[in-house]
Amino acid sequence: MTTPSTAEYLKTMLEINPVWQSASALQLRRQKLGLPNHESQSSGEESFEEAMANHEARKQARESVATLQKQFFHLSDDELSQRLSELNPKSTPELSATIHRLKTAASERNSFVDLLADESFDRELVVSLGKAIVLPSSEAGYVRERYLQNLTTKSVRKKAASTSKRIAAQYPALFELERDWLLTLQNPKTSGPASARYTDWGSFRLWFIVIIVVLQIIRIIARG
Repeated sequence: MTTPSTAEYLKTMLEINPVWQSASALQLRRQKLGLPNHESQSSGEESFEEAMANHEARKQARESVATLQKQFFHLSDDELSQRLSELNPKSTPELSATIHRLKTAASERNSFVDLLADESFDRELVVSLGKAIVLPSSEAGYVRERYLQNLTTKSVRKKAASTSKRIAAQYPALFELERDWLLTLQNPKTSGPASARYTDWGSFRLWFIVIIVVLQIIRIIARG
Protein backbone atom coordinates (compact mmCIF):
# COMPACT_ATOMS: atom_id res chain seq x y z
CA MET A 1 0.00 0.00 0.00
CA THR A 2 1.45 3.34 -1.07
CA THR A 3 2.08 6.11 1.45
CA PRO A 4 1.59 9.63 0.02
CA SER A 5 4.40 12.14 0.21
CA THR A 6 3.80 15.28 2.23
CA ALA A 7 3.48 17.43 -0.89
CA GLU A 8 1.10 14.98 -2.53
CA TYR A 9 -0.92 14.67 0.66
CA LEU A 10 -1.32 18.42 1.13
CA LYS A 11 -2.15 19.01 -2.53
CA THR A 12 -4.81 16.30 -2.54
CA MET A 13 -6.35 17.36 0.76
CA LEU A 14 -6.70 20.96 -0.45
CA GLU A 15 -8.46 19.78 -3.61
CA ILE A 16 -10.86 17.41 -1.81
CA ASN A 17 -14.41 18.62 -1.25
CA PRO A 18 -15.13 17.84 2.44
CA VAL A 19 -18.88 17.72 1.80
CA TRP A 20 -18.78 15.01 -0.84
CA GLN A 21 -15.41 13.38 -0.20
CA SER A 22 -15.16 13.20 3.60
CA ALA A 23 -14.51 9.45 3.50
CA SER A 24 -11.65 9.93 1.06
CA ALA A 25 -10.17 12.68 3.24
CA LEU A 26 -10.30 10.48 6.35
CA GLN A 27 -8.78 7.52 4.54
CA LEU A 28 -5.99 9.66 3.14
CA ARG A 29 -5.27 11.05 6.61
CA ARG A 30 -5.12 7.56 8.15
CA GLN A 31 -2.75 6.43 5.44
CA LYS A 32 -0.46 9.44 5.83
CA LEU A 33 -0.29 9.07 9.63
CA GLY A 34 0.18 5.32 9.43
CA LEU A 35 -2.94 4.65 11.49
CA PRO A 36 -4.47 1.14 11.40
CA ASN A 37 -7.48 0.66 9.20
CA HIS A 38 -8.58 -2.87 9.95
CA GLU A 39 -12.26 -2.08 9.45
CA SER A 40 -11.92 -0.66 5.97
CA GLN A 41 -12.82 -3.86 4.17
CA SER A 42 -15.77 -4.80 6.38
CA SER A 43 -17.21 -1.30 6.58
CA GLY A 44 -16.88 -0.66 2.86
CA GLU A 45 -14.49 2.27 3.30
CA GLU A 46 -12.10 3.16 0.50
CA SER A 47 -8.49 2.10 0.49
CA PHE A 48 -5.90 4.80 -0.13
CA GLU A 49 -5.62 3.77 -3.78
CA GLU A 50 -9.40 3.88 -4.18
CA ALA A 51 -9.58 7.28 -2.48
CA MET A 52 -6.93 8.67 -4.82
CA ALA A 53 -8.66 7.17 -7.88
CA ASN A 54 -11.99 8.63 -6.77
CA HIS A 55 -10.40 12.02 -6.19
CA GLU A 56 -8.75 11.97 -9.61
CA ALA A 57 -12.03 11.02 -11.29
CA ARG A 58 -13.82 13.94 -9.61
CA LYS A 59 -11.02 16.29 -10.60
CA GLN A 60 -11.29 15.21 -14.24
CA ALA A 61 -15.07 15.66 -14.10
CA ARG A 62 -14.65 19.22 -12.80
CA GLU A 63 -12.18 19.99 -15.57
CA SER A 64 -14.53 18.52 -18.20
CA VAL A 65 -17.42 20.65 -16.93
CA ALA A 66 -15.24 23.78 -16.89
CA THR A 67 -14.18 23.13 -20.48
CA LEU A 68 -17.78 22.62 -21.57
CA GLN A 69 -18.82 25.87 -19.92
CA LYS A 70 -16.19 27.79 -21.89
CA GLN A 71 -16.76 26.04 -25.24
CA PHE A 72 -20.51 25.41 -25.00
CA PHE A 73 -21.60 27.57 -27.95
CA HIS A 74 -18.56 26.69 -30.08
CA LEU A 75 -18.97 22.89 -30.13
CA SER A 76 -21.00 21.01 -32.72
CA ASP A 77 -24.22 19.39 -31.57
CA ASP A 78 -22.72 15.91 -31.81
CA GLU A 79 -19.58 16.82 -29.91
CA LEU A 80 -21.52 18.62 -27.20
CA SER A 81 -23.89 15.68 -26.81
CA GLN A 82 -20.98 13.24 -26.61
CA ARG A 83 -19.16 15.22 -23.93
CA LEU A 84 -22.30 15.66 -21.85
CA SER A 85 -23.06 11.96 -22.03
CA GLU A 86 -19.65 11.22 -20.50
CA LEU A 87 -20.56 13.14 -17.34
CA ASN A 88 -22.15 11.13 -14.54
CA PRO A 89 -23.96 13.32 -11.97
CA LYS A 90 -24.45 10.31 -9.68
CA SER A 91 -20.71 9.86 -9.19
CA THR A 92 -20.16 13.61 -8.80
CA PRO A 93 -23.24 14.92 -6.94
CA GLU A 94 -21.58 18.28 -6.32
CA LEU A 95 -21.73 18.85 -10.09
CA SER A 96 -25.24 17.49 -10.65
CA ALA A 97 -26.96 20.90 -10.74
CA THR A 98 -24.40 22.28 -13.19
CA ILE A 99 -24.61 19.20 -15.41
CA HIS A 100 -28.41 19.48 -15.42
CA ARG A 101 -28.20 23.13 -16.51
CA LEU A 102 -25.77 22.28 -19.30
CA LYS A 103 -27.91 19.38 -20.56
CA THR A 104 -31.05 21.51 -20.52
CA ALA A 105 -29.27 24.33 -22.31
CA ALA A 106 -27.92 21.85 -24.88
CA SER A 107 -31.42 20.60 -25.65
CA GLU A 108 -32.51 24.22 -26.13
CA ARG A 109 -29.45 25.49 -27.96
CA ASN A 110 -31.35 26.02 -31.21
CA SER A 111 -33.76 28.21 -29.26
CA PHE A 112 -30.99 30.77 -28.82
CA VAL A 113 -30.60 30.90 -32.61
CA ASP A 114 -34.32 31.60 -32.99
CA LEU A 115 -34.24 34.24 -30.25
CA LEU A 116 -31.31 36.07 -31.84
CA ALA A 117 -32.92 35.92 -35.27
CA ASP A 118 -36.05 37.66 -34.00
CA GLU A 119 -35.27 41.39 -33.75
CA SER A 120 -38.28 42.00 -31.54
CA PHE A 121 -36.39 40.32 -28.68
CA ASP A 122 -33.77 42.19 -26.67
CA ARG A 123 -30.57 40.84 -28.23
CA GLU A 124 -28.37 41.80 -25.28
CA LEU A 125 -30.69 40.00 -22.89
CA VAL A 126 -30.64 36.84 -25.02
CA VAL A 127 -26.83 36.86 -25.15
CA SER A 128 -26.59 37.50 -21.42
CA LEU A 129 -29.10 34.73 -20.74
CA GLY A 130 -27.02 32.23 -22.68
CA LYS A 131 -23.89 33.17 -20.77
CA ALA A 132 -25.64 33.17 -17.40
CA ILE A 133 -26.95 29.66 -17.98
CA VAL A 134 -23.69 27.98 -19.02
CA LEU A 135 -20.92 29.92 -17.26
CA PRO A 136 -19.68 29.20 -13.70
CA SER A 137 -21.81 30.88 -11.03
CA SER A 138 -19.29 33.63 -10.25
CA GLU A 139 -18.99 34.64 -13.92
CA ALA A 140 -22.73 34.27 -14.46
CA GLY A 141 -23.39 36.68 -11.59
CA TYR A 142 -21.14 39.26 -13.22
CA VAL A 143 -23.01 38.86 -16.53
CA ARG A 144 -26.37 39.46 -14.83
CA GLU A 145 -25.16 42.53 -12.95
CA ARG A 146 -23.52 44.03 -16.02
CA TYR A 147 -26.75 43.64 -17.98
CA LEU A 148 -28.76 45.28 -15.19
CA GLN A 149 -26.35 48.20 -15.10
CA ASN A 150 -27.05 48.85 -18.78
CA LEU A 151 -30.81 49.26 -18.22
CA THR A 152 -30.50 53.02 -17.98
CA THR A 153 -33.60 54.18 -19.87
CA LYS A 154 -37.29 53.45 -19.60
CA SER A 155 -37.51 52.12 -23.16
CA VAL A 156 -34.62 49.70 -22.62
CA ARG A 157 -36.15 48.39 -19.38
CA LYS A 158 -39.52 48.03 -21.10
CA LYS A 159 -38.01 45.91 -23.89
CA ALA A 160 -36.17 43.76 -21.34
CA ALA A 161 -39.44 43.16 -19.49
CA SER A 162 -41.23 42.24 -22.71
CA THR A 163 -38.45 39.85 -23.75
CA SER A 164 -38.45 38.18 -20.37
CA LYS A 165 -42.22 37.58 -20.50
CA ARG A 166 -42.02 36.16 -24.01
CA ILE A 167 -39.19 33.82 -23.05
CA ALA A 168 -41.33 32.59 -20.17
CA ALA A 169 -44.21 31.88 -22.54
CA GLN A 170 -42.31 30.51 -25.54
CA TYR A 171 -39.19 28.96 -24.00
CA PRO A 172 -40.20 27.78 -20.50
CA ALA A 173 -37.24 25.40 -20.11
CA LEU A 174 -34.77 28.28 -20.56
CA PHE A 175 -36.85 30.56 -18.37
CA GLU A 176 -36.79 28.11 -15.46
CA LEU A 177 -32.99 28.03 -15.45
CA GLU A 178 -32.86 31.78 -14.75
CA ARG A 179 -36.32 32.27 -13.29
CA ASP A 180 -35.46 34.71 -10.46
CA TRP A 181 -33.37 37.00 -12.65
CA LEU A 182 -35.87 37.04 -15.50
CA LEU A 183 -38.78 37.71 -13.14
CA THR A 184 -36.89 40.72 -11.81
CA LEU A 185 -36.57 42.06 -15.33
CA GLN A 186 -40.31 41.84 -15.86
CA ASN A 187 -40.86 44.81 -13.57
CA PRO A 188 -39.34 47.86 -15.30
CA LYS A 189 -39.54 49.84 -12.04
CA THR A 190 -37.37 47.43 -10.06
CA SER A 191 -34.90 46.33 -12.73
CA GLY A 192 -31.91 48.42 -13.69
CA PRO A 193 -29.38 50.36 -11.61
CA ALA A 194 -30.56 52.60 -8.81
CA SER A 195 -29.24 55.65 -10.63
CA ALA A 196 -31.50 54.83 -13.56
CA ARG A 197 -34.57 54.27 -11.40
CA TYR A 198 -34.25 57.61 -9.69
CA THR A 199 -33.08 59.72 -12.63
CA ASP A 200 -36.52 61.25 -13.27
CA TRP A 201 -37.02 62.18 -9.61
CA GLY A 202 -33.51 63.60 -9.37
CA SER A 203 -34.04 65.82 -12.41
CA PHE A 204 -37.38 67.07 -11.05
CA ARG A 205 -35.84 67.92 -7.68
CA LEU A 206 -32.98 69.83 -9.33
CA TRP A 207 -35.33 71.93 -11.44
CA PHE A 208 -37.52 72.60 -8.42
CA ILE A 209 -34.55 74.02 -6.52
CA VAL A 210 -33.50 76.16 -9.50
CA ILE A 211 -37.01 77.61 -9.80
CA ILE A 212 -37.09 78.48 -6.07
CA VAL A 213 -33.73 80.24 -6.33
CA VAL A 214 -34.85 82.22 -9.39
CA LEU A 215 -38.06 83.31 -7.65
CA GLN A 216 -36.08 84.51 -4.65
CA ILE A 217 -33.80 86.56 -6.89
CA ILE A 218 -36.80 88.11 -8.65
CA ARG A 219 -38.33 89.08 -5.29
CA ILE A 220 -35.11 90.70 -4.14
CA ILE A 221 -34.84 92.70 -7.37
CA ALA A 222 -38.52 93.76 -7.11
CA ARG A 223 -38.02 95.02 -3.57
CA GLY A 224 -35.01 97.04 -4.61
